[in-house]
Amino acid sequence: MTLRSWTAISLLAAVTAGCGRPGSTGCEVAGAEGRAVRNTSVGVWPQELSWREVWRAGGAEEAEELVYPAGVAVGPDGSVAIADWGLAEVILLDADGEWLGPVMTRGEGPGEVQAPAVLIWIDASTLLVLDFGAFRLTTLDLPSRSASVTAVDPAFMSPVFASGEVTFVALQPDSTVWLEFPGPVEDGWEERSFVRWSPENPVNDTVARSRARVLERTALPAWPRSLVGVGAETWVVSEPGGRYELTVSDRAGTTLVRFCHPGEALPLSPAERGEDPEGRMPEAWRAALRNLGDPPAPAIISRIVVDADGRIWVQRDRPLPGAAGPHGAPGALHDVFLPSGRFLGSIRLPDDHRLLEARGRRIWTLHTGSLDESSIVALEIEGL
Repeated sequence: MTLRSWTAISLLAAVTAGCGRPGSTGCEVAGAEGRAVRNTSVGVWPQELSWREVWRAGGAEEAEELVYPAGVAVGPDGSVAIADWGLAEVILLDADGEWLGPVMTRGEGPGEVQAPAVLIWIDASTLLVLDFGAFRLTTLDLPSRSASVTAVDPAFMSPVFASGEVTFVALQPDSTVWLEFPGPVEDGWEERSFVRWSPENPVNDTVARSRARVLERTALPAWPRSLVGVGAETWVVSEPGGRYELTVSDRAGTTLVRFCHPGEALPLSPAERGEDPEGRMPEAWRAALRNLGDPPAPAIISRIVVDADGRIWVQRDRPLPGAAGPHGAPGALHDVFLPSGRFLGSIRLPDDHRLLEARGRRIWTLHTGSLDESSIVALEIEGL
């Protein structure tokens, strides 16, 4: 069965799933105008799913060093490109995970990079890479290794670069760059905004804005705020007040659908209450969290990923305070939705794996080992 036919069957099932089924609960989209999808807790996927590892690259292999894989992109044929911020390299794997080595290395030339943060395939032989160190986009033709460079407005990137932390960055094939901007802090709340820029529309476009509860300018995942996920053709933003409600828009910003899910927030962990029994955070942080107290309503979601099929993966587990990173919590539970907003089902990643990309039944993850070594792993969902 092809992916297209499988998706069509899933969509038909999702439309009918939950209608009158015992034990399913619904949700309401607040003040929805236009198309709205109100999901139940019943999805199409079976509740019991498992994983099969297909291949892995990097890790302890001396010839396959990865330091800080900031971004990963999967090509039409399954080839994987890795933007390694720590090495200042763009590394290529074939569809079977074979290590092909770097196609861009550290330097200032047109085909070199300084701090690659995110990348995307324009077609089967062309990569688009955002270099945070050089404030530029590089289009790399892989067969010839020829490269062309487009400058990115320093005024767009500088506020994030100066903050010392890239909390969110995304890239679309039309060269649109997405960043999360820091803002002023008052009484422990910071104004955060998601902003996009492109060479064709070089005016900073703020698409979402909300307040984030912060400690030392680091957002606390247990406190709700707007989150954004960006795919090749669409982008998704969550409701800032903490409801499980998301809006899907196309590249032009036209709203396609708003959808909701009846899922509830996972319980606060001891670490989120400043009671970390393993001492994984400084005592000053633990004391600050205890003094802060619990959020009135913990965040239901912590990250949004739009995969290669346009499906929306909503991460439920929250990372430890101060340890968010761009790839979210390891071993996290995800709710998965079709581009239409219909709920497919939920699945938890294996321990120490973080979701990078997905297509069909295959997903690609970042695995961190016991020695903090990084691997890129291809997994297959079994049981669908």
